[in-house]
Amino acid sequence: MKPCTATFEHISYWEFFKQNYTPKLKEVDLLIKTMDGALSIEEASRILQMSDNLIKKIMAEKNIKLIDKDGLLNLIMHGNSPLCGLLQREFSRGSPSMYSSDDIAYIYGLQKENVERVCQTNAKIPAKDLPKALDKIFVYIMKQGS
Repeated sequence: MKPCTATFEHISYWEFFKQNYTPKLKEVDLLIKTMDGALSIEEASRILQMSDNLIKKIMAEKNIKLIDKDGLLNLIMHGNSPLCGLLQREFSRGSPSMYSSDDIAYIYGLQKENVERVCQTNAKIPAKDLPKALDKIFVYIMKQGS
């Protein structure tokens, strides 16, 4: 058996975000905008990247009968996946149209010092310019090798 090797890649947070969050966020957004029925537990599990058992547990605790738009939003607000966490933090800040360095660090789980290096501490960044700011913040991600 070959030992597993891991390497680290240094990429912009924006690239990381586009690879890991953008497809799911688009899927959730489109689903909420077009949803007219209920999702199965399995489909909600796939979309929100949570286990079926956790979905069932949240549904029981929060008295969610159907995974319709309201049920899906309720699952997002109580889920524990990275996707749900990101959305919870965004919602908790009121989905601002202008982001402070504190907002960016909190919502995206970035070190405040790294965000402040890119953004002036007290400056507000318009939502449309957020990708440019996130593209200047670099993170290391682990790549599994064989």
